[in-house]
Amino acid sequence: MRSQFRVLWLLFTAHVSQRPFRTLLTVIGVALGVAASVAVRTANLDVLRSFEQAVLTVAGPTTLEISGGDPGVDEQLIPSIRTVPGVTSAAPVILQTAVRVGNGSSEPAVQVLGLDLLAEIDHRGFRLKDRADRSLESLLDPESVFLGKRLAAEWNVAIGDRIPVQAGPRRVAVRVAGILEEASGRASSWDRLAVMDIASAQVMFGLIGRVDRIDVVTSSEADVAEVAQAIGALLPSHLTVERPSSRSRHVEQMVSAFRLNLTVLSWVGLLVGMFLIYNTMAFAVAQRRREIGVFRAVGMTEARVALFVLAEAALLGVLGGLVGSAGGVLLAQQLIQVVSRTISDLYVPIGTEEGWGWGTSRSWALSVEGVVIGCAVAMLGALGPSLDAARTVTVRALAPGDYETTQQARVGLLSLAGGALLVLAGLLSLVGPVRGVPLFGYVATFCVLAGLSCLAPICVRSWSRAARQGSGGMSARGAMREIAVDHAARNPGRSGVTVSALMVGLAIMIGVLIMVRSFRHTVELWINDTVIADIVVAPSSWLRGAEAGSVGRSLPAVWLPVLAALPGVDAVDSYRDARVEVNGQRIALVSRDLRLHARRSRYLVRNGDSGEALNRAVDSGGVLVSEVLANRLGLREGQTLEIKSPAGMQAVPIVAVFYDYATDGGKLVMDRALYQSLWRDQSVTVYPVYLKGGADLDRARDAIAAALKRAYPDAQEPLLISNAELRKEILEIFDRTFLLTYVLEAIAVIIAMLGIVNTLVTSVWERRRELATLRAIGGSEGQIKQLVLWEAAYLGIVGITLGLIGGGLLSVLLIKVINKQSFGWTIQMIVPVGSLLQAVGLAAAATLIAGYFPARWAAQQPVVEGLREE
Repeated sequence: MRSQFRVLWLLFTAHVSQRPFRTLLTVIGVALGVAASVAVRTANLDVLRSFEQAVLTVAGPTTLEISGGDPGVDEQLIPSIRTVPGVTSAAPVILQTAVRVGNGSSEPAVQVLGLDLLAEIDHRGFRLKDRADRSLESLLDPESVFLGKRLAAEWNVAIGDRIPVQAGPRRVAVRVAGILEEASGRASSWDRLAVMDIASAQVMFGLIGRVDRIDVVTSSEADVAEVAQAIGALLPSHLTVERPSSRSRHVEQMVSAFRLNLTVLSWVGLLVGMFLIYNTMAFAVAQRRREIGVFRAVGMTEARVALFVLAEAALLGVLGGLVGSAGGVLLAQQLIQVVSRTISDLYVPIGTEEGWGWGTSRSWALSVEGVVIGCAVAMLGALGPSLDAARTVTVRALAPGDYETTQQARVGLLSLAGGALLVLAGLLSLVGPVRGVPLFGYVATFCVLAGLSCLAPICVRSWSRAARQGSGGMSARGAMREIAVDHAARNPGRSGVTVSALMVGLAIMIGVLIMVRSFRHTVELWINDTVIADIVVAPSSWLRGAEAGSVGRSLPAVWLPVLAALPGVDAVDSYRDARVEVNGQRIALVSRDLRLHARRSRYLVRNGDSGEALNRAVDSGGVLVSEVLANRLGLREGQTLEIKSPAGMQAVPIVAVFYDYATDGGKLVMDRALYQSLWRDQSVTVYPVYLKGGADLDRARDAIAAALKRAYPDAQEPLLISNAELRKEILEIFDRTFLLTYVLEAIAVIIAMLGIVNTLVTSVWERRRELATLRAIGGSEGQIKQLVLWEAAYLGIVGITLGLIGGGLLSVLLIKVINKQSFGWTIQMIVPVGSLLQAVGLAAAATLIAGYFPARWAAQQPVVEGLREE
C-alpha cells in the first residue's frame, strides 16, 4: 500500500513540477466553483436557520395556535378553550412591529412580543439577563419593555433608558426594564426581540380585548388532532386552529423556492469546473501514454491505472477545495447579508448570526465540506480520462495519434446522444411540478446543457470547413488562420470540452439575462398600469420589509376626510391589505374603492376590460383573483369562491383573473364596502392620493404632511412617496433580488476562461516542435501569436454560437417552466438585443484575453529546444 501511495505521489509531483501553470489554473477553477457553492449553501442554511429560529422562538412549547388574521382573536375565548380536555394551557400572544423614532430614517422594524409574563417567563425559552427592579410592579408596568441583548447593544441603550417608538399609528415612550437572552445563554432570536406584558402590549398597539393569537399547549397523552377538532367546534368560523409549523409553511415554501434557485445557479461553477478537470486529466493521460503502457506491461491492472488517475484528480480537488473553502467563508459573510436583505424585502424580516469565522467548529465544517465537494467534482470530471487510461493497450501505447483517433471515433456517438438529450429536455418540460418544485424543469435544463456539450465536438470539426473557406486565401494571415482552425478540428475531443465549458457559462448567463430582463419588463408594464396614484400615504415602515402584525402596517380611517379636503386633491382611495384563509391557504386580501380604481387606474385582467370587471365586482359583490391563486386552486371566471370571514363563510363570485407581481402567494381583490361589511375592519394600509390636473406634486405632499400634523399631532409621521419614487423603489428591490445571479454567472464565466487558457497552454506545449519549425522557416513571433489567437477565436466563436442557442433554450425553460411552476407568474418574454450583444462581446473579449497569455508564451519559446522534442 505504501509503495502504491509513493507511485501516486511521484506521478502527482511530476505533474505539478512539469505543468505548474496548468495545475494552478485547474486548482483555481475548482476553488472558484467550490467557493460559490459553499458560500451559497452557507448563506442558505444561515437564512433558513434564522427563519426557523424566529418561528420557534415566538412559538415556544406551543402545540396548537388559534389565529384570525389581521382582525385578531377575542380574548374572551381563552377561558372556554382552557376547559377543552387535553389542553394544558391557553396563552394570549401579541406579535406586532414597532420602529424606534428619532435615530435615523432607516431604522428597521422590530418585532414586539406581548406575553402573559407572570405565567410564561419561565416557559418560553428566555430569561431576564438583568433587571433594574425585580418587583412585580416593574414586570407589569404598562411602559416597561424588555429588550434582547443584541438589540439593546445596537440601540446603545441601558436599563432605565426611555425610548420613543412608533407603534402603529401611535408614538409612545417605553422604558427599558431589563435585558433578556436565550435561557441557555446561546445566541438566538430572543436577542433581537422586544418583550412586553400582554396587557401593556394591548394598550400600546390599541388592541384592547383582542390578541393576535392564542397559543395552546396540549398534554403529552392527548391526541393533538382530536384536541384541535374539539377547540374548532368552540370557535367562530373565521378563526383557524393549526400547528405552529403550518402558520409559516407558505412563507417557508416561497423562501425555499428562492434558495433552491440560488443553489442551482451555484452549481453552474462546479459544472464548468468539471470540464476544466476533464481537460486537465485528459491531457495528462495523453501525455503519459508511454508511462501507462510501461505500467500495464509490468502487470498493473486496469482498475489500478484508473484508480491512480482518479486519485491524482482527487488531490487536485483537495487543493481546490481547501482554497475554495477559505474563499467560500469570506464570500459567505457578505452573501448572508445580501440574501437576508432579499428575504426580508420579499417575504419575512429575519436577522443573521454573528461571531463565526476561522477557528470555530463551523469554519472547520465548511472546510471539510469544501474539500469533499472539490474531491467529488474532480473525480467526476476525471472519470472519462481514467477509463481511457485503464483501456490503454500496451502494444498501442507508443502509437502516435492513437488517443485523438479514439476521441474522433466517439464524435458520432456523442452527437447522437446530444440529439437524444435535447429531445428528452423537450419532453421533460411538459411534465408538471413535484410538490410545487419544478424538478423536471431543472432536469430539462441539465439535459439541454449536456446535449449541447455532446454536440460541441462535431461542431468544432464540422464548422472548421466553413471557417477555412472564409480564411481569405493563402495570405500569411489566412494561412495562420487555416492552420489554427485545422488544429482545433483535428482535436475535437479536447477542443469540444473547452467549447462546452464556455458554452455552459455563456448559456446560463444569456438564459438568466433574458429571463430577468423579461421579468423586469413585465413588472414595469404592471407598475405603469396599476401604480397610478400621484402620492401614496403609507405607514413609516411600509418600505422596510415585511412586518409582523396588523397594527404596524395600518393607518387610521379618520385620515380619509382630512386628505380628501385638501386643495389640489381630486380623489383619495383607501387601500387595505389583510390576510385571509382560502381553501386552507393564507393569502392576501386587498380591499379598495373599486369604482374609483376603475376610473383612475386598472388591473391587468386576463380576459375582458379592467374597468368593466371592477364595476361588475361592485355590483355583484364579487372578487378578482390573481393569476397565481387561480392557477394554484384551479379557479376561473364565473366560478364561486368560499372565504372565511368574521361574518361566517362567504361564497363570492369570481368576476376576473388578473396578473399580479406584488405577491407570489396569491391575492383577492374586493370592494372596500363589501370588506367592511364582512370584517368590520376600518383600518387602512395605504391611501393612494390622486391630484387634480396641474397640481404641484411637492406642494401637495407638503400640504398633506402639514394637514395631518395639525389634525393629529400625536400620530405617526407617515411615509409620503410619489408615484415615480414608488416605482423606483419597487425596481430597486427587483434589481437587488437578482444581483446574486449575476455574481454566480460571473464565477462560471471566469472558470470557463481558465479552461480556454488551460487548453491553449497545453496545445502550445504539445506543438512546440511544430511552432519551432514555423519559426525556423521564417515565421515571426507575431505570426506565432496570431496562430494561437486564431485558435482561441475559433473555439470562442463555436462556444458563443452554442451558448446563444443554449441561452435561448434555457430562457424558455426558465420563463415558461421553472418560474411558472415555482411562483405561478406569467412573464412576457422579450429578447434584449443590446444586452445580448454586450454578453457576446464580453465572452469574445474574455476568449481573446484568455488566448493572449498562451500566445505570448508560445512566441517566446526557444526554437532550438523545440526542434529537439522528437
